[in-house]
Amino acid sequence: MKSNYSKGVLLITLTFFLIIVSAGCERQEEVAPEPVKNEFVDGTYTGFSDATDNGYAWARVTIEDDKITDVKLMEITSKGNEKDYETYSYEASVEAQQEMPDRFVEANSAKVDNYTGATHSSEKYKEAVSRALDYARGEEEDGKYYDGKFQGESERTEYGYAVALVTIVDDKMNNVELQELDGEGEWKDFDNYDYEPAVEANEEMAERFVEENSVAVDLYTEATQSSIRYKEAVENALRHARRDPAMDVEEAE
Repeated sequence: MKSNYSKGVLLITLTFFLIIVSAGCERQEEVAPEPVKNEFVDGTYTGFSDATDNGYAWARVTIEDDKITDVKLMEITSKGNEKDYETYSYEASVEAQQEMPDRFVEANSAKVDNYTGATHSSEKYKEAVSRALDYARGEEEDGKYYDGKFQGESERTEYGYAVALVTIVDDKMNNVELQELDGEGEWKDFDNYDYEPAVEANEEMAERFVEENSVAVDLYTEATQSSIRYKEAVENALRHARRDPAMDVEEAE
């Protein structure tokens, strides 16, 4: 009897011990931390700011191990030229272009203070970096384009090139402004231009892009080269506006 009683007590004790161990394991499983998910995907991403009458900025941001490790910044003038900071006369803008990359790296974010005396440049840089980081997150975005005004330029030839300012609202081209520069890089004055089809094309092509919400519009008769340049410039403006950098502009139309 005593032996059976001892066995029973031992069995009960062992069973109780196993229940406690099992419960402890379950509690450990319940509180086990979730694996940390990186915010960014490693790589180098280029983002573009909105354009103003003075141009826009781009930012090239490199991500490694979920950290911003390098940032390159550049402002583009209204004529589509990179600013030459070695000869640029406004010192604050020169300093901002040199100082702001370190701020983005240190903060690991686009949310940094503006550079004193270069507010407009700083805001453009921040917007460009923010959009580059959107790309680095690798998430699907609502909509095809950012809302805003975007600048694009056509290929340059010995006869000149075109610049387009495209305003986008809710994935639609709300307004398009077109301009051409001659072979010397000077704006064409269409108020006094002596080739009438080119003057007409400047107005008509802008309307066609808005009406069709597309770059796939007909060329303007007798202004073929101008029309081709305008289409290239608008297409590049739309590229700067893309939420998905891998998206082809034609896919968005």
